[in-house]
Amino acid sequence: MKFCKTLIYLTLALSTVSCHSHDEHGDEHDGAEAEAHEHAPGVIVLHDEVADRFGLRIDTASAGDFHRVLKAAGTVVKAGQDDAVASAPTAGIVHFSSSAVPGNAVARGAVLASIDAVGMTGGDANEAARAELDAARANLDRIQDLYAERLATQGELLEARAALARAQAQYSPAAASGKVKAPIAATLTGLLVKEGQYVDAGTAIAALGKGSGSVLRVDLPARYYRDAAAFDDLRADFPTGESLLVSQCGGHRTQGAAAADGDATSGAYIPVYFTSGATSAPAGTPFTAYLIGGTRPDVLTVPTEALSEQQGQFFIYVLTMPEHYAKIPVRTGASDGSRTEILSGLAEGTPYVSSGVQAVRLAETSAVAPQGHSHNH
Repeated sequence: MKFCKTLIYLTLALSTVSCHSHDEHGDEHDGAEAEAHEHAPGVIVLHDEVADRFGLRIDTASAGDFHRVLKAAGTVVKAGQDDAVASAPTAGIVHFSSSAVPGNAVARGAVLASIDAVGMTGGDANEAARAELDAARANLDRIQDLYAERLATQGELLEARAALARAQAQYSPAAASGKVKAPIAATLTGLLVKEGQYVDAGTAIAALGKGSGSVLRVDLPARYYRDAAAFDDLRADFPTGESLLVSQCGGHRTQGAAAADGDATSGAYIPVYFTSGATSAPAGTPFTAYLIGGTRPDVLTVPTEALSEQQGQFFIYVLTMPEHYAKIPVRTGASDGSRTEILSGLAEGTPYVSSGVQAVRLAETSAVAPQGHSHNH
């Protein structure tokens, strides 16, 4: 709605300027605007009063330092510590705690369930292991006393110590408690077994996950394999409008050798990973990635919003004289999302429209006379 109002206002403003010119000068066409239309085809006239109202800004084209930038596709993925499962410490029957409800946030170490081995056929294996441990300790104490009185050999003492070590390895204090605890602070995303179900030791009981991803994966085309190490920063633009620069958010590129990934149908890509805790986007969210490499000197760039794309070709509006503009085609290069490299078409030192391009484009459209129209009245 705002754009429509802007378009209507600009059209009326341009129409008013045109009518005013005819009223004052009639058919003589001695005004600057009429002269420009008659003697300089392609010139776009936009009075400063109108340009100011629509935020038009003029900058001078100049070269400077620019980071090497490569556009690619990216996806938010979960870090390894963002997902976890809570496992049964011993075999037995599962009994969930009242707080074990999917969707609940749980603290690290929170008890999600208990494992009951009482009454199971074959008994509680961990209880048997504890009995073995108690017996091994008592036997070692007895052998040590006998060895002190030279009534037991050194070999018997060593065997008693080894038996105690084996018994300690068999017994688990965690299993003795029978408590299934959350290994991380996260959200309980699912229960993997049912209440009253028998499970073996090590069986996954519940799944946990953190609500957002903290790793950004960029799929770099394999043809850039040799250059992969040069890209050490990332700008990520999300579909929601969120944009972040990894280096400004305390993130960094993860270390590790890049390896091609893909198949013959999808093509080969090199996954490049960056850490960033600044985004709340969930895992699986796609984003437009701008991989940023080393600095390049003497690169001519313009704000990306200064470019006007028409039928697949990019143009820039330049100021030829006060209130007069021309549209010139340009060839673009790399972009970091905010500025774009100009490879040809725009000379350094040329004044150009860096903001408010839409106003000039609408003025250009309104200056095209409809079929059958003539200034001869």
